[in-house]
Amino acid sequence: MMIITSTGRIIAFAWKNFTRNAWIGLATIVVLVLSTLSVNILLGVNAVSDSALHRLEDKIDVSVYFLPETPPVILDSARAYMASLPQTKEIDLLSSDQALNDFKERHKNDPKILTALGELDKNPLGASIIIKAKTTADYPFLVEALQNPQFANYVESKTYDDNAAAIQRVQQISQSARYFGIMLIAIFTIFSILIVYNSIRIAIYTQREELGIMRLVGAGTAFVRLPLILSGVLQAILALLITALIVMTAIAFLDPKLRSLFDGGDSGLQGYFLINAWPLIGIQSAAIILLVALSSWAAAGKYLKK
Repeated sequence: MMIITSTGRIIAFAWKNFTRNAWIGLATIVVLVLSTLSVNILLGVNAVSDSALHRLEDKIDVSVYFLPETPPVILDSARAYMASLPQTKEIDLLSSDQALNDFKERHKNDPKILTALGELDKNPLGASIIIKAKTTADYPFLVEALQNPQFANYVESKTYDDNAAAIQRVQQISQSARYFGIMLIAIFTIFSILIVYNSIRIAIYTQREELGIMRLVGAGTAFVRLPLILSGVLQAILALLITALIVMTAIAFLDPKLRSLFDGGDSGLQGYFLINAWPLIGIQSAAIILLVALSSWAAAGKYLKK
């Protein structure tokens, strides 16, 4: 019975502290919200940049154009050799006839080009091989492998899709965003600790007479500390709920706009948060509540020792 009574009193004192120091608590909640938002913004940016990177990686390839007089055995040899390399994801051989048909299809509305093409005695286009690597880091190796003396003399030209530069740029932006996000998280974590710590000390100072009376009548240190810690935990829970609402609203607003940039495909933002919803909620809740509880405990202990 005494345990139930003590628990009820602790909860009542915690709620009293929570409502009495509303403005101090509001400042604490704002900082906690900004801290958790900075984490989720970083995660969202990483999800979108990774999705953009994967889409660019799917578009990039190396096209190898062979001379029109290249024998079929050389083409088959080149295709087999490049396909045997572990860095190759997929490879397609486009014959000279297919290349000519594709060229005509692309210029079907340009009668001058088609007329000039019809005046030629033979197909001016050679066969080509289109190679996709498993990762973007494998392309330099594949380009170097095309120097194989068995067929290098028959290669007219090679192209390394311009998306390679775009992928490198996305990787740089993604890395910069991660570094910036880590700095942002560290700054807000420090601010959170300082503000929670000082808000508890201010709350204790405003109630110093009441707390002194509680100590005089025999209240233990834990009984005095726990309401202060519990009120801090309530602030953390409220901050988490506000953050969750902001994140869900932001995702609902941004995801359709991002999809238009991804040609209607998945931007990676909504999918990431849906798949990882429970781990993110659990880890962030535990981290924030633990941070607030420890800061409250330390602040209360420092003051009560006086």
